[in-house]
Amino acid sequence: MDGLDDQLKRMKIQMDELTRNKDELTQLRNRLTQENTELQRQIHDLEVSLDTLSKNKSQAQQKLESTQAKLEEEMRVRNFCRVRIYIMPL
Repeated sequence: MDGLDDQLKRMKIQMDELTRNKDELTQLRNRLTQENTELQRQIHDLEVSLDTLSKNKSQAQQKLESTQAKLEEEMRVRNFCRVRIYIMPL
């Protein structure tokens, strides 16, 4: 009978240990699930920010190109006026 009692005690100890391991793994899984959800939210937020930055960059590039074109036109007009004034008869 002692042999069966010892075996039953060992099995109960193993069962308790397995239960603790299962509980720890469940807690770990839950924590990792929460972390994963938070990381996915952060990724989404960063993607939205990146999209906004890309649009802003594109708008700024277009504005720069437009401003450069206006400046070049103003410089041509100014140079033309200078030439006209220089060669204007006195």
